Amino acid sequence: MKYLISTDLDGTLLDHHTYSWEAAKPGLALCRERSVPIILNTSKTLAEVDELARQLLLNAPMVVENGSALVLPKELKLGTNFKETARSKEPVIKLDDGREAVMFGTERATILSFIESVRRKHGWRFQGFNDWSIERIAMNTGLTTDAAQLAAKKQFSEPFVWNDSEQSWSDFIALAAQNKLKVLKGGRFFHLQGRTDKAKPLIWLLENISQVFGLENESLPKLICLGDNHNDVAMLNAADMPVCVKSPIADYPLLTTAQAVIKTAGEGPIGWNEAVLHILT
Repeated sequence: MKYLISTDLDGTLLDHHTYSWEAAKPGLALCRERSVPIILNTSKTLAEVDELARQLLLNAPMVVENGSALVLPKELKLGTNFKETARSKEPVIKLDDGREAVMFGTERATILSFIESVRRKHGWRFQGFNDWSIERIAMNTGLTTDAAQLAAKKQFSEPFVWNDSEQSWSDFIALAAQNKLKVLKGGRFFHLQGRTDKAKPLIWLLENISQVFGLENESLPKLICLGDNHNDVAMLNAADMPVCVKSPIADYPLLTTAQAVIKTAGEGPIGWNEAVLHILT
């Protein structure tokens, strides 16, 4: 395995306005031809990512809800000796369909309980997925009703919009931190979640890659990461080859990596395809 790709979805592999990935087809086909695993690394739910992975013919680990969990394909099992050999202490959980997942984030019930308590105490004005009907989620995201139903199945986070003052916002951020939560800014929403990010599962994966992929005596693959927004910064900083995909709504994210940063000329999946073809050829 020479390369490992980790990619954001909305605004990167998927068009920001239409959610289409058609423009990335040549790059996706080349990855299949070269056996380059593509890890979908997103704020989306597992239900959403499962559907997209099926469409893209992908069968690799997936990172959901901004680094909250790393979900393994059914045929990849960590094994009974994993707890003794793993370098990290994140819990391995079994999903209903038999897949294994490594949890880095906080369960949504804890997050919603925090939201209820701060609303009761401070009366701050903000709304999120838990407050909205499926129709309202569809309207606020631009998704179809069916797609909005998948987006609503959050397990480790709560997307929301803030409608209160800047001072209240600062207080909210501080209070979230005191409760071991953090806020990430995405393309459309803020995301309240546990203390994780899109990089942590990737670092874990590389540290445990022999158990996950069954690699023996091979050098680590070069990590290519593609993203377009603030919540991709940690992932991009962790990459051997970071790619900032041009966004129609924001500047390229500012990175602190020492690696050479690729900035695409094309937006969304056009830029994704441009970068992947350039790197792999």
